[in-house]
Formats: sequence, C-alpha cells, structure tokens
Amino acid sequence: MAAEPVMVALAAVCVGGLLGVLLGRYAGLRAYRRPAVLSPSAPGIAVPVHAMQEPEIGERLEMALEATGAAVWDADLVAGTCWWSDTFPRMLGHRTRPAMPPDFWERRLHPDDRDRVLAHIASHLAGETSAYAYSYRLRHEGGGWVWIAAKGRAIRDETGRAVRYAGIMTDITEARRQEERLRASEERLLKIMEAAPIAVNVTTRDGRWLFCNAQSARLLGRDRAELMRTPVTELYADSADRKALIARFDDEGAFRNAEIRFRRPDGSVVWVLSSWNSIELDGESALLTWLYDITDRKAAESAMIQAREEAEQALADLREAQESLIQAETMASLGQLVAGVAHEINTPIGIGLTAASHIGEQAQILRDRFAGNALRRSEFLDFLEGLNESSRLLMANIDRAASLVQSFKQVAVDQSSGDRRVFELGSYVGELLFSLRPRLKRTNLAVVVECDDELTMDSFPGALGQVLTNLVINAVVHAYGDGDRQSDRMAEKPAGTIRISAQPDGAERVRIDFIDDGVGIAPEHLSKVFDPFFTTKRGQGGSGLGLHIVFNTVTGPLGGTVSVQSWPGQGTRFTLLLPREAPVMQPVAAEEPALG
Repeated sequence: MAAEPVMVALAAVCVGGLLGVLLGRYAGLRAYRRPAVLSPSAPGIAVPVHAMQEPEIGERLEMALEATGAAVWDADLVAGTCWWSDTFPRMLGHRTRPAMPPDFWERRLHPDDRDRVLAHIASHLAGETSAYAYSYRLRHEGGGWVWIAAKGRAIRDETGRAVRYAGIMTDITEARRQEERLRASEERLLKIMEAAPIAVNVTTRDGRWLFCNAQSARLLGRDRAELMRTPVTELYADSADRKALIARFDDEGAFRNAEIRFRRPDGSVVWVLSSWNSIELDGESALLTWLYDITDRKAAESAMIQAREEAEQALADLREAQESLIQAETMASLGQLVAGVAHEINTPIGIGLTAASHIGEQAQILRDRFAGNALRRSEFLDFLEGLNESSRLLMANIDRAASLVQSFKQVAVDQSSGDRRVFELGSYVGELLFSLRPRLKRTNLAVVVECDDELTMDSFPGALGQVLTNLVINAVVHAYGDGDRQSDRMAEKPAGTIRISAQPDGAERVRIDFIDDGVGIAPEHLSKVFDPFFTTKRGQGGSGLGLHIVFNTVTGPLGGTVSVQSWPGQGTRFTLLLPREAPVMQPVAAEEPALG
C-alpha cells in the first residue's frame, strides 16, 4: 500500500520529463485555437484554449497521457494563454470536454487547499524555487473531491523572468484513501498496543530501543523517555538472561513464555513471561518481544511453597509427636501388664513365703526339743506331716508364680522386641489372656476363645498381642463402662462376654473376630473410631490412641486389614484378616479401615 504513492510519483516524473522534452522541442510550432487571459487572482494560471498541434507530437503526447491517466498543461506567461490536455476534464468526471472559463480550475480548488496552493505557485514563478510539486483537492463533477498530485517547473528567459511553465497532474485519490486507511489502521494498532495489558517492545540485538508501549514503562518502573534511553541489557536482573534468550532465539526461532526477571530502579524484581519473534521496522531488522507480568503469581507460588514446607514440617512434627504418644501408650499398656502380673505373683509368693517361714519355725522348735531330750515320737511325726504339707504348698505356689513369670516374660518380650517367629495362635492368645487376668478380675466379664490348636502363624506375636490387648481394654472401658465405675468400688461390676474366634480364611490368611455384647458404638462415631485422638472418654483417662494403634499395627507389620461393625445396645465386632505369613517389609501407606 505504501509503495503505490511512490509509483504514482515516479510516473509523474517520467511523464513530466517526456512532456518537457516534447514541449521544449516543438514550442515554436504550437498555435493556440482559443487564447485565454491569465487569472488575475492566480498569476500564471491561464484559462484553457484549444491549440493547434503538430499531429505527430500530439499523437505521441496523447498516447503517453492515456497510458498513464495523467493530465498536462502548458502556459505561455507572456501571451497569457494555456493549453490543457483532454485527460484533465475526464479526470474530473466529464465525458466530453466542457466549456472551461478563466476560473475553471480555481473554482474547483478545495477551500482548505486554496491559499496554500496559490502561494506555492506564486513562490515558484517568482524564482524562489527551482521546481514545484504539491498536492491538493479538486471538486469532482459527480460530487466529492479528487486528490491531485501536480509537478512542473517554469521556463525563464535570459533575464530570469518566467515566460512559460508546464506540468503534469495525476489522480492520487485512491492512493490517498489507502494512505488514510493505513494511517487509521496504524493509529488503531497503536491505540490497541497502548491499551494492552502486555508490554510490547521492539529492540535491536545490541539492546537499542525502537519502540515500547505504555505497559512497558509501567512494568519496568520508568517513564517512556527514560526507558528508551536505557540499554536493554541493563534492565535484566541477570544480564546473562538476555544472552541466553538471544541464543535460544537463534537456535529455535520464535518462542513463548520464558520466565525472566527484570529489576526496577527501586531495586524490586518483576517476573515476566517473555515471548520473542522477529520484525522489520523502518527497514531495520529487530526483535519483537512481549512481556506479561507474573510477579503476583510467582509471589503466590513462593508463598505456597513456603506454606507447603511449613505444613510438611508441622506434619512431620505431628507424626513424631503421634509416634511418641503411641510409644508412650504402648509402654503404658506394658506397664499396666507389669503391675497386674506383679500383683498376681504376690499371692503365690506370699503363700510360699508363709509356708517356708512355718517350716523354719517348726524346725527350730524340733531342734530345741531334741537338744533338751524332750522330743517325743508323736511330735516328730507331726513335724514331718506339717513339713510335707508345707513343702507341697510351697511347690504349688512356686510353680504358679513361675507360670505367671513365664507367661509375662513371653508377652512382654514379644511386645517390646517386635521379633518375628512361628507360634501357635490358640496357645498364644491363651497366654496373653492369662497375663490380662489382673485387669479382667476387676470385672464380671467372661472371655471365650475359639481357636484351632494347630493354627500357626509366621508373624509378629508382640504386634498381635498389642492389638488384642488394646481390643480387650477398649471393650472393658467403652463396651461395658468399666472406666466410669473405677472410682466406685462398691458398685456392681458390669457383666458380659467377650468372644475371640480365630479360624483359617483360605490357605494363606487367618480371620480373627473380636466380639463383645456391650453397649455398641453410636453410628455417628463409627467412622471415626480408628482416627488418632478420637475418644468418647476425654477427661476420663482416654487418649484416643488405642484403636488407632490397632489399625496401624494390623495394616503395618501384620500386613492385614481391620474392619468394625456395631449395633447400638447389642455389641461390636472387630474383624482382623491377617496373612499367616507376615510380609517382610511394612507397607508404605496404611489402608483405610473398612466399616461394616
């Protein structure tokens, strides 16, 4: 579009040159049919007349004018006459040559162009310029205006006086329309770029500014004049970033959304998404870049990362605290077991001590009588009989104490060491319940075990013992309300039955059902029973970790699953599905408990 006015101007120059040669060569041969007087208001502008032309020159001139669509004039300033080509009235919309009075041309001048054009012509005729070229508007016969590009020069005598001048006119209306459309388009594009929320920049590879919009100035914290004076490389927070971007552009061509930092004059850093392409501006190859501000997003990402790190640290601290509480709960359970067993052992040990003391006292009496020769046969026989009875009583209670110690030792070692071994499930459950007798003696609960004596497991008996212990204590406290009555020793103790059933579940698994006939679990609490720190006995000694330990232990080292079903007022069933051979390694993540 921009090339068309140039082509028109070149055509005008060529035709003007041709016209000058033709008119100069044959000036003496022209005879004007109708002379015209120069317009007094426009010196040198003549009224059109019909001139007699040498046919050959006229034909050549006519062909040139028809080929270019231009019009020419030739004015004799001395004679006051002028000749117009036939293409001039056609340029103004006339199909035939109209009458052309003295003010024909001047009357058609646009009011806004009149003074400028007439002053331009007068200046040239006065010798102030060597040639003239100007554009103006003439009224078209059909209405509207025609843009004319005029070019010519005056011919002077030996004294320098203008005696003749000629020129060419070209219709440039369409070119002007295209220029206006292009200018309007450029203005719209400029307005769009100025209003855009994205910074648009055109720079050279060496860092010179060719263009930037208002958003660039706002984004980089400078006014536009200052920004255009600042080398581009000085704007980067790290000057190596621009070198890397240029290298990437040379390697990949146009690219989008590279995250880059710029530094503002106040020292603050702004993050942008930078997109690159190439452009040619005013004949110069340049780089076109778009910058989109993502500072807020990067700040939010940084805050999110920090919050996540803080949350992860808090979670790690919470897990550490939870592990400590679980360990404390486990040790407290073991401590209760120790206290109960110690109390239970006191009875046979006390009886044994009494029997041994009695034997010692009787032996001393017997020795004294023997020394005084007062020992009778009947007294000696009574001593032997008492000695026999005391020995029997002593042996029985020592055996009972030994059994308690052995049972406690096995359970305690299993729970504290976590060693894996092969064991018979039924006998191990029996040993575990025997160690829990001191706790169960304070209740009227009956514990029934149903398990095949030949059912064995290769697993972690200590972990299984911890699970069953927690289930028993949980039932005593929650299912039968023992925790609510511990302070009232005179109250009637709760009565009920706990049933532990173990049976094979296929060839590789064992199913253990722990069933009580207590008060059951409220429906709104059923989904929370395995959650850490959830308890309905808050403030009454409940930590909320008993069943959570059950869940973690079953799904962890034992490698199984645990589910719960409950019927308010009728009881609760915990079902453990355990592999007969525990996994070598613990699962990374525990499964969610299944609720019945």
